[in-house]
This record gives sequence, C-alpha cells and structure tokens, in this order.
Amino acid sequence: MVWLAVLAAWSAAWCLTAAPKLGVTYDEPFYLDAGMDAWRGWVREDGGWRGWAHGSCAVNGVMPLPIDALTLPLFVYECRTGEKFGPGESKIEKLRWARAVTLGWFWLLIFSGWRLGRAVGGPWAGRIAAGLLATDPNFLGHASVATTDICVCATLMAYTRAVYAGQTGGCWKRLLLPGLWFGVAAVSKLSALLYGGIILVVLEVCFRCASGALSRPSGGDLKAWGRKVAGAVLRSVLNAAGVLAVGIAFAFAFLGVPDEDDKPFVKVAASVPAGEPLKERYAKWAEGIGSGQVPYAACAFAFQWWHNAQGRPTFLDGVYYPESYRWYFPHVLLMKVPLPIFALALVALLRARAVANPLTFAALLLLAALLTAKLQIGVRLAFPVVAIGYVALAVALARGYPRCATRLAAPAVLALAATSLWVWPHGLGYINQAHGGPKEGYRLVTDSNVDWGHGLPELKEWHAANGEPPICVWYFGTDPAVNQPPFQKFSPESFKPAITNERELRAAVGSRVLAVGHTVASLHPDAPPEKVVALGCLKARRPVARTATFTLYDFRDGQNGSPALE
Repeated sequence: MVWLAVLAAWSAAWCLTAAPKLGVTYDEPFYLDAGMDAWRGWVREDGGWRGWAHGSCAVNGVMPLPIDALTLPLFVYECRTGEKFGPGESKIEKLRWARAVTLGWFWLLIFSGWRLGRAVGGPWAGRIAAGLLATDPNFLGHASVATTDICVCATLMAYTRAVYAGQTGGCWKRLLLPGLWFGVAAVSKLSALLYGGIILVVLEVCFRCASGALSRPSGGDLKAWGRKVAGAVLRSVLNAAGVLAVGIAFAFAFLGVPDEDDKPFVKVAASVPAGEPLKERYAKWAEGIGSGQVPYAACAFAFQWWHNAQGRPTFLDGVYYPESYRWYFPHVLLMKVPLPIFALALVALLRARAVANPLTFAALLLLAALLTAKLQIGVRLAFPVVAIGYVALAVALARGYPRCATRLAAPAVLALAATSLWVWPHGLGYINQAHGGPKEGYRLVTDSNVDWGHGLPELKEWHAANGEPPICVWYFGTDPAVNQPPFQKFSPESFKPAITNERELRAAVGSRVLAVGHTVASLHPDAPPEKVVALGCLKARRPVARTATFTLYDFRDGQNGSPALE
C-alpha cells in the first residue's frame, strides 16, 4: 500500500501542476455543457421525475458517466451559491475542478491494474503493473484534462479483474459483479461494449483450457469427452451471456428513457450528414411510431454506429489519409509507447511461456480489433489495449523472472518517470525518442496525439517572451481564449472574397504573426480551396518559431511576408 500511496502522490503532483498549463481541449466545453444539463434534471420544477437528463449526451453518441462525474463539483457549486452557469465561458473558469476529477479515475486505473496484476501473477506483478501505468506520459497527459478516455480505461481494468477473479466464485463473483463493472464501463464509453466482450471471451477460454475442462483424458471415451466439452462450452456461453445482459441492462437503466415530448432518435437522424449511407435508413426509423421513446442508450449507440461506419480522415507519419488507414493504431503505438516498455517486452519474450498468459492474449485480440476501427483520432482510443498490455507485461516479468523481476522493472519505471518529467506538462504530445521526440510530433501525428486545441497558454507565453507582437491564430479548437487579447482568430476558409493567392493571404493576415495549429494544417488539407491556397503559401515559407501545438509565421514584413524556405 505504501507503493500505491507513492504512485498516487506522484500522479497527483504531475497532473495537478500540468493542468493549469494546458488550454481547453476541443471536447471539454461540450462535456461541461452536457454534464450540467444532466445534473439539472435532478432539480426540475415541472413536477416530473427527478433524475439525470442524459439527452444531450445520448444524441451526440457520448456515454454520460465520466461527464456526470466531471461536472459534479460544478453542480454542487451551482446549488450552494445559486449562481447558474451559462453556456459560455463561466464554466471554463471552473475547468480545473472537472480536471481534478479525472485524477480520481486515474487512481482507479492504477489500483485496478495493481489488483489485476496480483490476481494473475502475484504481488510483484501487481506492483510492477501499477508502476508502469502511473508513470506513462500518455496516461498522465490525459489524466490532466477533463475527458473520458482515462475513465473507460479504468473501468475496463476493474472489469477485467472482476472477470478473472470471479471465474471460480459463486453467482455474485462470477456473474453479477463482472456484469455491473461491464455496465459501468459501457456507460463510460461505447467502445467498452466491444472491448469488454473480447476480454470476457478470451479470459473464459483461457480459464476453461487451464482448468482442464476442454482436455481429453488419456484413454477416455470419445463421447464422454464430447459431452464434457459441450457442457463446458454451454456453461461459458451462459455465463458470458449473463454478464453481458447485466451490463447492458445497467447501461439502459443509467441513461434512462426520454419524456414523451422528447424525441432523441429524431435528433440523431437529423444530425447524420446527407452523404452518409445510413441517412435514409435513420430518417425512416425516425418517422416510425414510438420513435420518441427510444431509450437514450440506443440513441447513443445509433449515433456511434453511423459515425464509425465510414472511413474518417486521419494523418500519420506526414501522410494524409482521407478515409482512414488500416495500420494506424499499430503505427501510432510504435510512436507513443515509451522505449522502456519495448525494452522490458524484449526481456520478457525470452521467457515465452510466461508471456503466454491470458492478459497477453486479451491485449493482442484488442489490438487486432482496432485494425477495423475507422475513427482514428488518437492513441487514446487504444488506451485499454495499452493498459492491459502493461499488466500482461508485468505478469510475464514476475512469472518469467521470479527472482529478479524487481531489478528488471525498477529501472524501467524510473525511466518512465524521468520521461514524464522531461515532457511535462505536454504528455498529450508525447512521442518516443526513436521517432524524434515530442518536437517531431507535428510531422507525424495530429488531433489528440499532439494538438487537441489546448496550446493557447503556451502560445501566450511565447507571445510575452518575444516582444508581444500582434498575433492571429488559425487553429482547431474551442478554447474561448482565442477570441481574447492578445489573440485574434483567423480563418482563411471564411474570408470574403476568397483568398486565391499569396498576396491576398498576406493582406488578410496583415502586419502580424500568424500561428497555425498543427491539426488544422494536417487534417482536411485538400478542402476548401481557400485553405489549400493558404497552406500551399505557408509550406513555401520558413516559420519563425514552433510551440508544442503551433507553427508561427512572421508577416510583419508586409511586402514579402515570412521568409522563403532556402
């Protein structure tokens, strides 16, 4: 427990000091608005049922548990002071409270990883697993912001431990507790439905094989063995079905059913763009009788179904892919997983039997499932794979090197901690040294991997340290600070008349420094035409500086603009 206390203190120090250095990420304003809408369902004045109002989350395909938790401090403040937050910037001022809640989910991840490691590989496996999880810069970076990815990772880890520990228990341990954790994970993020199902199947198969339920006794009767195997398979199927049923029932109950005058599925159908293949089908369903009573959980699933059905654009290793890239996640993991982990993995592979544990198989199948994912917006979507992989690695070390696992893992944990200190507070943009480090992130990845719209505080520091030049910002994000001094928002796509050449771009920027966000420059570089022209002009010019999320061009020489590339 002392080790866990040390890791909790370490993670709190890292995250709570990093959070004020980070601007508002793209998703956080929506999460705050949706969370406050949900909590206000408990203080309805129309005499209706008092409960969460999860409509805002459901119609946008977002599961509400982490958002409810993030906004609880704001709702308590609102109730105690009577000061109702508006939809704008007033909630952003309290964003640090919501971010502090994410740290609690991170502690749950560390604790659950420790318990799972202990259950599978013994005490030292648990200690090593907790150390790897707590010092990874990617986890620390996301634990510093008010988003949902750490929450689903933590709840899936707790679910995995419940499934593994309950395999020989009674109804509560084998069925109900795993089912409840599955439901908690599902209301954290819909991807938990897929991840949880894979984990359940892998652990069940491994358990049946290890227990001898599928083995044929020497000299045994073939029919008797067939009956034995059929019985084991039937028990596994019934148990898995029970776990999934409990979890799905919990999810439907937690999100609730809309009021009679609320038609969330109609809103989902209306939000589907005209070019999507499912648009016509959704429109017909929305016109059906009783569409207004579709449960919120089903509406959230329907949103994610169309949103993930078609390939979405992504950017990787300097290449823009208009409709996703099959090997995106393996490639990103090679960039974002710290090098000490790869070193430990090579050592563990020398003990192949220890590596062949149930968690390794689960992590590999989860990674295989990601090869079909068409929404490729960051390594955060692969966090459950990384987390379970870390625990599997810890188990392999503890089993394969029972006498020296500590001496092998301790330097790696210290190296991870040193790496996290090196990149602080920019864990979101971490790139390992084999790929050039964080300074090369803008060339390699985009979106939440490097620039989630959170870079305005650092840009403001650059502005103050360089003579406070007039500055305009062209970026992907929702931070309201972009509309406040010293910044002026800039968007070539909205200029009228349209920008058609470099001279018009220089005129539009004026005598200012132009800060271009990495994500806006790398995603959708082929449209609209005004953006293509602007990016083409900038690529031929030498930037004056770079921050973690922006490239800056000096246009104060009105005649020539930024210097040309040599």
